[in-house]
Amino acid sequence: MNRLGIRGYCDRPNVVPGDEITFHVSCDEPGSYDARLVRVVNGDLDPDGPGPKQTPVTSSIDGVYEGIKQRTQVGSYVEIPDPDGRLAGADGFALHVFVWATSPGPRQGLVSRWSDRDTKGWVLMLEDGYLTAIVGDGQTARSVRSDKRLFAETWYSVVMNADRQSGTLRLAQNVALNSVNSRFGRVVPLDSDASVSSALDIKPAAPEVPVIVGGFAEAEEAPNWVIADYNGKIDAPKCFSATLGDAEIAQLAVGQTPDVPRLAHWDFAAGIARNGIPSDDVIDVSGNELHGRCVNQPDRGMTGWNWTGREEHFIHCPEEYGALWFHADAIDDCRWPAAFGLTIPSDLNSGVYAVELTKGAHVDQVPFFVTPPKGRASAKVAVLMPTFSYLAYANTQVLQYVPGQVIMGIFATLNDRDLELCEAWREYGLSTYDSHSDGRGCQYSTWRRPILNMRPDYRHEFGAVWQFPADLHLIDWLEARGTAYDVITDHDLVEQGAALLKRYKAVMTGTHPEYYSEAMLDAWENYLTSGGRGMYMAANGFYWITTLHPQKPWLIEVRKGESGDQAWRARPGELYHSTTGERGGLWRNRARAPQKLWGTGYTAHGLDVSAGYAQMPDARDPRLAWMMEGIDSEAMIGDFGLINDGAAGLEMDRVDYALGTPPHTMLVASSHGHSQNAMLVPEEQYFASPGIDGTQDARVRADIVYFTTPNGGGVFSVSSMAWCGSLSHNGYDNNVSQLTGNVLDRFASDEPLDEID
Repeated sequence: MNRLGIRGYCDRPNVVPGDEITFHVSCDEPGSYDARLVRVVNGDLDPDGPGPKQTPVTSSIDGVYEGIKQRTQVGSYVEIPDPDGRLAGADGFALHVFVWATSPGPRQGLVSRWSDRDTKGWVLMLEDGYLTAIVGDGQTARSVRSDKRLFAETWYSVVMNADRQSGTLRLAQNVALNSVNSRFGRVVPLDSDASVSSALDIKPAAPEVPVIVGGFAEAEEAPNWVIADYNGKIDAPKCFSATLGDAEIAQLAVGQTPDVPRLAHWDFAAGIARNGIPSDDVIDVSGNELHGRCVNQPDRGMTGWNWTGREEHFIHCPEEYGALWFHADAIDDCRWPAAFGLTIPSDLNSGVYAVELTKGAHVDQVPFFVTPPKGRASAKVAVLMPTFSYLAYANTQVLQYVPGQVIMGIFATLNDRDLELCEAWREYGLSTYDSHSDGRGCQYSTWRRPILNMRPDYRHEFGAVWQFPADLHLIDWLEARGTAYDVITDHDLVEQGAALLKRYKAVMTGTHPEYYSEAMLDAWENYLTSGGRGMYMAANGFYWITTLHPQKPWLIEVRKGESGDQAWRARPGELYHSTTGERGGLWRNRARAPQKLWGTGYTAHGLDVSAGYAQMPDARDPRLAWMMEGIDSEAMIGDFGLINDGAAGLEMDRVDYALGTPPHTMLVASSHGHSQNAMLVPEEQYFASPGIDGTQDARVRADIVYFTTPNGGGVFSVSSMAWCGSLSHNGYDNNVSQLTGNVLDRFASDEPLDEID
């Protein structure tokens, strides 16, 4: 495998003229590299297509830079400054914490004020699955290790006592499970309570490092890199200024606080509000104000040691949701220093751009989107780039998705980017289709990292372009026909709402806007009911409930549950989003099925073969003569294309009046001829049964529909992810291009749409 040599990311996806965007670059080997700005129109390398189209744009960043290999802090943890050394433990102290370890094998820090290289301070940790407490003075270390290994996913009440007066280092662990909070129930006779002691004849030194929950510091040098990242939950850690006896240890195990002075008590539920947990703050409720902050977004709103299973929403019962779930492979921001910045020139047209980084034979392109100045539009047409969905799929780990080959009936094809993601996955972070190393599904995804599968020329592991490269097919078509357009993004839509869309006569989606927030749905609904005209150039859109972190707009959250095409499922009691407090899962299960907006919704997937559409009787309706102009009435629509040889494929949507398809919807065309590997999605099935594939079930299809909305608006839906891959066929002279162009020209015109009733 060839390492990529150079890679980069930018600090945000969307910028307007006058904004500065920063770029962050890492090189495997130190040395110089070139950077330049390019405008991107197409990236697909398919020899049957129009080929890559990029134009250099002279800019202030063009030039030569010096690069080095950047280090990324991986793993989630809590950092608590202790500048006065109140938690140094020099005169003896006690620590209590509830622990629920998911992979209690390798060395993992639980709570620490410890410099590993310098052997200074104190740490409570896991070694080979056994709880271990260590105290060090910079020269010598004393430790005690439990004689009972922890069971995975089982709550324990743990106490570390460092008693200078008696010269004892003690460790106590007690099972704290109930009927629902752990992997096992109370009927299992777990023999894992323990109390062990050893001699303590040294005084812990105070290292120049913060207190860490979920790891410990590598060394005293700044920055204090955190290592030995923890996998699992931690709840209610407390530090006491005196050691604890058996009675106090027993009190803590049942949630009572003994009458011993507290140095700190970090209540992870203290930040819970009606709108979720909108910040990274961790609150010390002892009154000593030793507050901390989360790093790399540990999972919040998690069931704690005392969860009873009666309340599934953390905002209604915060006292049972005091846990943070830490992951050794979590990233919310690579935090590389900025290599250079670009202030967007006032005359730079809206569009898709990339900074091209070249180091010898190695090239990387970092895409971003220039949108029009706020409050303005420079064209009648906008393309809404689905940046939330780009994030959801960012750096999918293909080798974790081997079952997909069986599901879809296609062999995965890997390139150097895929192999590097699989080999060096900790450096790049995960997608919402991946699971963390401890098995927990990844529910947060960040823009601030190299996103190797969001590159203009990337091909999906199943052989087709997907997401960003597929959306460039639409950009290329607009450029080829000379249509003026603006590029806008999901991030703009969240910020500006319907006012953004209302600047345009027509707005086109990308090919796969799967991940959507409530604000985005509201914006579309308001736009379409106020006379806006939407073209849904996609399938499997408006599907998963997605939220944007209110203080970190480069981070999204997704919690998958109950049903749907899903690589993982949220655990009981953990379906609600930490960032907003709203219920996760499918929009369909919150009564906002996409049929209500677009007339069609996700019904089937089939990645092996794409098909064409047969024209339906509504295509001959005189009211649609403008739409079907120039199209042979007997012809199949789109029985060709770059995506598996057809316009209807990959993922497909269909009409469903029971889910909200407007009753006046006109069915223009429907696909057929799908294979046995094209299957109904899980939410379309109530029982597993044979005959739910593309050869036997009429629901496995894509529907082209049209309907009008109040105040002169309209909706046109193609209902297939493969549609845009057919636009360039035969030099853009084909019926997919003709039909799309007919609709776009009418929607973008000032001519009224005849109301369909």
